[in-house]
Amino acid sequence: MRNEAVPSKVNVGGARNIARKLLKDANAAEIPIYLPKILSYLKTQHDLEVLRFPLGAVDGLLVMIDGYPTIGFNPDVSWVRRRFTIAHEIGHLLLGHVCKGPAFEDNPEAEANQFAAELLMPLSFLKADFKKECDLEKLSEKYIVSKDALCLHLMECRIL
Repeated sequence: MRNEAVPSKVNVGGARNIARKLLKDANAAEIPIYLPKILSYLKTQHDLEVLRFPLGAVDGLLVMIDGYPTIGFNPDVSWVRRRFTIAHEIGHLLLGHVCKGPAFEDNPEAEANQFAAELLMPLSFLKADFKKECDLEKLSEKYIVSKDALCLHLMECRIL
């Protein structure tokens, strides 16, 4: 019998709760979520910097520079993709993800995606808005997210 590492379950609830707490703490719980307000709050709390950086095929990354977190994002991707990427990297920061080499023992990318989805499309707002307007194109425009990201979050939250 081979001893293979099995990835642990994604902590969906934990990631979403941290996103909700950030929205509350940054006083940013209005649709569409205004990322500059959240980034300003994180600057005061974590000395977070966010920089445009040509990353080629990479959308974004979180690095520590002299102990301070810095998010680099690719300015050559669509605006909705940049928003999700920045939210995703904020998730890595607040979820305490650190690179452990090529094999992760947990699912940091999936958790950061759950965080980003909840940050940009808070479930409490999304449920109410979906009841009023089930046009996915209009909802994706309202939340300033891609239609794919919206659909995935709606399915993961069992709304669709």
